[in-house]
Amino acid sequence: MMFTNERYLTREVAERVPIDIQLLMWDLVEKLQERDYLQIFELTPKGSEIVEIVHKQEIPESTMIHKIKHNEIKEKMKLYIIDNGEYSTMMFSHEY
Repeated sequence: MMFTNERYLTREVAERVPIDIQLLMWDLVEKLQERDYLQIFELTPKGSEIVEIVHKQEIPESTMIHKIKHNEIKEKMKLYIIDNGEYSTMMFSHEY
C-alpha cells in the first residue's frame, strides 16, 4: 500500500510550508481510495486569509479543490508527495 511507509520532507518544505498545511496534505493523500505514486498539490493564496489547495493525481485521474482559512501562504506553491516504495517524500516541484 502506497504512502504507508516512512515519511520525509525537504528542508525547504520544512522552512516554507506551515506544519498544519503539511499535515493536511498527508491527510488528503491518506483519504484517497486509489493512489498514484505522485501526488501534486498547488497552493494558491486567495485574498488575505484563504488558501486554495488543488490536489491532483494522474492514475486514476483525479482533481480535488479544497479551500482553507490560512494567512501564512503568501505566494503560489507547487509541491509533490512521491512514494518510491521505500519511503514517501514531500518536496517542491523544483526540487524533483
